[in-house]
Amino acid sequence: MGFKDKLKEHLKGKFSEEQLSLLPRGFQTLGKIIILKLNPKLYEKKKEIGGACLELFPKIKSIYLNRGRIIGSFREPEKIELIVGENNPIVEHKEHDVIYRFDITKIMFSKGNLYERKYLTTLVKSGEVIVDMFAGMGYFSLPIAKHSTVERIYSIELNPESYKCLEENIKLNHLEQKIVPIKGDCKVEVVKLSKSGIRADRIIMGVFPAPKDYIKEALSLVKDEGTMFHYEGVIEKDDFIILFNEFNEISIKVGYKCELKSHRTVKSYGPNLFHVVLDIFVFKI
Repeated sequence: MGFKDKLKEHLKGKFSEEQLSLLPRGFQTLGKIIILKLNPKLYEKKKEIGGACLELFPKIKSIYLNRGRIIGSFREPEKIELIVGENNPIVEHKEHDVIYRFDITKIMFSKGNLYERKYLTTLVKSGEVIVDMFAGMGYFSLPIAKHSTVERIYSIELNPESYKCLEENIKLNHLEQKIVPIKGDCKVEVVKLSKSGIRADRIIMGVFPAPKDYIKEALSLVKDEGTMFHYEGVIEKDDFIILFNEFNEISIKVGYKCELKSHRTVKSYGPNLFHVVLDIFVFKI
């Protein structure tokens, strides 16, 4: 029996048929917290729904309601509120033997990117130097450092809350010898790294909309023998080549050539919209 059917069974006789039909089909679990999205028509019934969830899942400590969107340049949750249970939004979410500790009311965590976080670790070769732009709280940096013999990861993050979590999570996972956290704007920090002599085997540009305004600066870290870029964006179905052409045009203007090695869809993002990743190999002309 699915989640919605279980809720229906639990709330039968307390809700109208229309209200039962509007119950959510699923939820997000992070640590011992469940985050629900509800039809606005059910907001007045949120405590009853939250209470039913606690009874259905006795190991869960809190039920939160996500009433908003992901907003701003830092992609923060707009409005997440406690419905029932313990008022503690700090979670420790474990994924692929990596612990992510963060405040769910301040930081977004997409479980839909789980496969990509795991898959990227399989692409990394021993001894690589990696620059993780837009590192967040370590979405990519932590699993790569945990599951590969990478030489060093320079993880850059501007959002103060995410950067604080990045530092904490590096220590929590005992990865201080592999990850160097850097607080600042990627546009500035990658150029600083380049001027200090750093050259990257792999550069992760894991943010969207596609960060085309940061490509030129990122190219300053390309090695003589070439560098692999992880480049993300949102496209209409099968339009990934538009993303590549955008990257390629900027690269050519500053003396670099690109080869599209592979592409993959991470998840559906909206009607006929898809979150995709391109693996682009870049070298000097």
